[in-house]
Amino acid sequence: MDTVKHEDIIRKIPPLAPRGGKGDTTTERRDCVHRYSKVHQGSVNCLAPSQQKHTVVTAGGDGNATIFNYSTGKVQAYMRHDGKAVTALENAPLINGVVTGCRDTNVRLWNGTTATLFPGHSLVVTAVVITPDNTRILSGSRDNCINAWDIKTGKLLYSIAESRNLITAMKLIPNENILVQTSEDKRVRLWDTRNLQLIHVYPTKHYIQTCCDVDSTGNCIVTGSNGFNGSGCEVSLWDVRSKKLLGDLRGNEQGVNCVKFLSNSSGNVVISGSKDSLVKLWDISKRECILEKRLPGMGCITDLISYPDGSVMCSTMNGCVLLTLDDRNMITETVCF
Repeated sequence: MDTVKHEDIIRKIPPLAPRGGKGDTTTERRDCVHRYSKVHQGSVNCLAPSQQKHTVVTAGGDGNATIFNYSTGKVQAYMRHDGKAVTALENAPLINGVVTGCRDTNVRLWNGTTATLFPGHSLVVTAVVITPDNTRILSGSRDNCINAWDIKTGKLLYSIAESRNLITAMKLIPNENILVQTSEDKRVRLWDTRNLQLIHVYPTKHYIQTCCDVDSTGNCIVTGSNGFNGSGCEVSLWDVRSKKLLGDLRGNEQGVNCVKFLSNSSGNVVISGSKDSLVKLWDISKRECILEKRLPGMGCITDLISYPDGSVMCSTMNGCVLLTLDDRNMITETVCF
């Protein structure tokens, strides 16, 4: 892959006017952060992009999912789960809905504030995705099962159980009928989405594989690893075609909870969030960290969304933060809620 140029991933921000005299730049930038009331009581577990401008779908440990406008600070919709934590989330713009997975073992398809229930798992649902043709929901759980649901009829089409496969995350490979899935058994698996047949199992890692993403070409998978005190805690790159491990990105001291390819980097930059509140940007061609930002007081980073303009939304144990790559090659907080 080509070496990434920092200027290609930086969102240019107009200079800020001083507030009352010559204050330093740090103060001026901090004053510009928009701080709204917390959307969730407690942890925000996962995020999904919304088709509406300046909005994001959030899901929390308080049993609520929301559609939140971070420009106005207003919640546009609440999706309530009877107090049970929402643990998985996917936006479905082509069918005008939101899919959630819940600690109550159910999958739900929301149209506004009305939900269609898909019961079938026996333990907490940890991952949900929608097939590109918008006909099926695929869900993964700690019960070792991946289920395929017909969206129109609500019927369970397939259910595949794999021993010790406690699913942590799932992602579809673009333009292929392939599902990537990470697990607490330290493995990364590929499945055929048409019949849930196992395609490939990558070599076992030393720690739980907690999260995954796929680049826009569908050729490269990135996963995050659990760990502690610098042991494990790596970001791993996997080749889809050769079915091989490409390499590991090391430097985190605590487990990696979420990874994403940066949207405007042509697959050259991966962003990760870890248990010690640290966001890192990695140049995967050089195998090195190029930028990092700690979020003091926010606790574990639980999920990330990358936007085409270079900004990144983070969910944490204590709210959400919108980060922007500014014209000084720094990661700056712009919105907190």
